[in-house]
Amino acid sequence: MSGRPVRRRVLAEVERTGGWQAILARIARGEQIVAIARSFGVTPGFFSGLLHEDRGRHELVAEARRRASGREPLAEIAALLSGFALPTAAVAGRAVEAEAEQRKEGVQT
Repeated sequence: MSGRPVRRRVLAEVERTGGWQAILARIARGEQIVAIARSFGVTPGFFSGLLHEDRGRHELVAEARRRASGREPLAEIAALLSGFALPTAAVAGRAVEAEAEQRKEGVQT
């Protein structure tokens, strides 16, 4: 028998049950990976490896988990905030330098 028979079997079963979209829908409804893996007769680690081996699918899994947890609005806020740049070390350091200078001069902050 050639290598990876379990992998081929699970991938074929995933396709028969509706493909990865059906799996993502199960995750979005809150079903745990442990239960999904069990339904395919494999360990959660093995199934998780299959689920996350594709970068695009990995991102879809993360989104499905956010939907299941009810944190979807927070994900939208995080995406919005990620557009803002963090201050560089030079800019962030100026506040510390100014505070130190004020202390030297005896000014309370």
